[in-house]
Amino acid sequence: MKKRTDYLVVGSGAGGATVAAGLARTGAQVTVLERGPDYSRVGNHLFTIAVLDGHGFLKSNEGMGVARALVTGGSTLLTCGTACRPPAGVFEKHAIDLGPYLEETERDLRVTTLPDETIGEAALRLVEVGDSMGMHWRKLDKFIDPEKCEPRFCNCMLGCPKGAKWTSREYLDEAKRHGAEVLPRVTVDEVLVSGGAAVGIRGWEKGVGPVEIESGVTILAAGGMGTPVIMQRSGIEGAGEGFFCDPLVFTVGFHPTLEGGFDPPMTVGTFDFWESDGFVLSPVVDPWGSFGIEILRARPAFLGRWARFPHAMGIMTKAKDELSGRVNIDETFSKVLTHKDRSVLDKGIGISRRMLVEAGCPSDSIFVTKVRGAHPGGTCRIGEVVDTDLKTGLDNLYVCDASVIPDSLAAPVVLTLVALGKRLVEHLRP
Repeated sequence: MKKRTDYLVVGSGAGGATVAAGLARTGAQVTVLERGPDYSRVGNHLFTIAVLDGHGFLKSNEGMGVARALVTGGSTLLTCGTACRPPAGVFEKHAIDLGPYLEETERDLRVTTLPDETIGEAALRLVEVGDSMGMHWRKLDKFIDPEKCEPRFCNCMLGCPKGAKWTSREYLDEAKRHGAEVLPRVTVDEVLVSGGAAVGIRGWEKGVGPVEIESGVTILAAGGMGTPVIMQRSGIEGAGEGFFCDPLVFTVGFHPTLEGGFDPPMTVGTFDFWESDGFVLSPVVDPWGSFGIEILRARPAFLGRWARFPHAMGIMTKAKDELSGRVNIDETFSKVLTHKDRSVLDKGIGISRRMLVEAGCPSDSIFVTKVRGAHPGGTCRIGEVVDTDLKTGLDNLYVCDASVIPDSLAAPVVLTLVALGKRLVEHLRP
């Protein structure tokens, strides 16, 4: 397949879909390429296994699992739906003011908190315990419509089947209504370069064959793991050198009476330790099917407790990790958690254990999952690989995904990526 377009967006996650919709509104010709399929039946384990890179078994060379969704809408389909602004200073030190774009994003995504009856008694009990221990626990902002959310049987992390959670498919649909073309199952191998400028891409459409698309402007939004590979294959230096993955663990106990297993994740939490220690705490347990797998990985002797999943109470420690490791040109990657990273996680685990016991979970019912990585980024950092306008060293080539974030956020990235996308549209639009 050969074609030409004004704007070519590689990737349909939060950043890519935002840029595509914003440019399509101007009447420009926009084409979006997505490596994954366009599955419509979401909200179950089969869907999740099908769209996760490596079917959920993507691992670093050292064995740490990292989640990455390959599907239209990208990883926004599998988020907890939590809206969190980036920490102060992350972008300001690069003279980037995201404030106005974050406000617009919060309006677009209809950000709100959920009512108590949706949050559930188990999470609310943790708020009480956290406050009694001198912490400040609160409801977290969500891009979830409480009118559509189904309490006591949440599938946020499997793709919401009720359409309650915002995903970047909303922006993709808007882009299509304005004439944009979205092509799934297209893997981009490299950027085509002529005279120091990007002029298109070369890739492969699954089941069809080679793809070559000429473009006036190309925006790479293939994610923190995908974009640096394309950049390296295109001869751009620095991409993939060091990255963050916001490592996380779940400390899980089983309550005698309260049920939290099927409640929406990350509805409440505390950021008390965000700036001082580099981690956040929030109630999360794995969905029922993967919960058993995580027990097997972490504490095989507890497998019989899988049947008590409804009574599971979990607290996630999500940590700010140091920039380290590398994403390689062959798509393999190396990531070793430093001693500091481990210390941060251990502190969060210790607090979580005490909270669960105080909440009523027997101490001998508690286990800790293996460390895994969430929303990897920082592989094409602002100030090093791209400039403050997200432009690479090649003319007409930009990046808009988690790879440009200059430092670990230890928090959900969707709000930040949509805001960056809106800012880039303002820079690019005719």
